Amino acid sequence: MKHSRYAPRIYVLLVAASAGLCALSPKRVAAQPASATAGVASEEAAAVRMAVERYFQAADSGRADNVRSVFWPTGRVEGVAGKSFLSWSADEFATRHFRGQPKAPSNLARTIEWLDVSGTGAVARVKITMGPETTYWDYFTLHKMDGQWKIGLKAFANPEAP
Repeated sequence: MKHSRYAPRIYVLLVAASAGLCALSPKRVAAQPASATAGVASEEAAAVRMAVERYFQAADSGRADNVRSVFWPTGRVEGVAGKSFLSWSADEFATRHFRGQPKAPSNLARTIEWLDVSGTGAVARVKITMGPETTYWDYFTLHKMDGQWKIGLKAFANPEAP
């Protein structure tokens, strides 16, 4: 069977959509049992949160090598800008958008709105606001290997997309 180059993207979108639907499920709202596994889950969630925070720090540095370091070597960045679907390797994204100048404008705020961690995989949604009128969304798919969480996919949604 020949694999489509879009198959991994469809899988990631399905995982992200499932995570969003699970977030609305009444089972997810119920209190979690107080057990040893709850402590492990919160430790993993904290580790995923730190991986996303490392991305923020890398982006704010303006340095492509810092941005590349928070992605797995096969990492991707995808989204729609205007009427174009954009898809870059993490290396292409870093080279294209980070050229050594710090990037964090004073009116920039980021909020990790939710995390869903399952074993060695996780999804995070980040709200990015620039002033009172501009909101962007980043969706990160992260993977843990050898005790380290890194980004496999950053999918972005921006305000000018329909």
